[in-house]
Amino acid sequence: MLFQPPPIDLGPPPWTEEKLERALFVNQSAVQLSLKELPGRDIHERLESLASVLRLFNKTVASILSAIDRFHYEAHENNLFRRNRRHDREQLEEELQEQLYVFAACSMTLVDQSRALTDKIYVPDYRERITSSFSDSPRHRFVQELRVDMIHVTLHEPNWQLTSGGNEERTTRFLLHQNQLQRFDKYSAMAKQYVSDHPKGIDVGLLVSQYRDEVNSLHAWLRDEIESVARDMLTDYRRCQRIVRAAGSRSWWRLILSQVVIQANRDPYAYLDQYLTPDEMREVLSLPHRSKLQVDRIVELVDDEGACDVELRELVYRAFKV
Repeated sequence: MLFQPPPIDLGPPPWTEEKLERALFVNQSAVQLSLKELPGRDIHERLESLASVLRLFNKTVASILSAIDRFHYEAHENNLFRRNRRHDREQLEEELQEQLYVFAACSMTLVDQSRALTDKIYVPDYRERITSSFSDSPRHRFVQELRVDMIHVTLHEPNWQLTSGGNEERTTRFLLHQNQLQRFDKYSAMAKQYVSDHPKGIDVGLLVSQYRDEVNSLHAWLRDEIESVARDMLTDYRRCQRIVRAAGSRSWWRLILSQVVIQANRDPYAYLDQYLTPDEMREVLSLPHRSKLQVDRIVELVDDEGACDVELRELVYRAFKV
């Protein structure tokens, strides 16, 4: 028969560090399940998800602008339009098309996840800010329609436009024209207005950079507001998370130090380069060898989880033969 750990009852939160560590010793899985029930968990995970999508959104904008810059350089300096460079040109055009698709998808994922999060917790002035900066924005409405186009209808392929002349006069733009937008008749009024405001074509580089700035401004404000409104719930959940992670890390290091290092009489200095960066190694090795000062600094650098208590530190000193 498989061993079944006894059930535990942590009682109502907040839980003390001592209670969590005792419960972890009895039933780690039950503690992890209890953490999932904390009210701050859902908000924390949604904030982390938003941060991840925002990171991908910003990387995509950077990729679009970089692709345009590379196309500009290759077109004006390296004969990109010669027949023998057709493949290179097509690759750059395809990269831009692909990144535009990811940009539109990320934009609307941010909208959907922000809405879902603010349905969970009330953020003062959120609706007003969304209305003024996005709901009533022709640019945002166009990005919404672009997302529907590219996911449900067709991938748009922006047209390039080059301006020749001296170095200061050369330009490269990628444009979306109304005749490329198959769903244009179904666009919202504000999205149509945005297209009409750009009769010579919508400059993709300008569109994504301006929209990026607006999105980042909103999400910096939104994260600060949620961290403030949900401070108590988030603080308690993150505190419990740190305790659980530190306890797990502490058990791991006890095992490694006692059985792998001390019992086998291995020199921990031989393994430092697996845990420290080159700069950290130089700093550590500049300190007195096998001193408490040196070993304390190693612990400070390596102990990301705050696992090192008094008992573990004594074990570290023994391992390093301080």
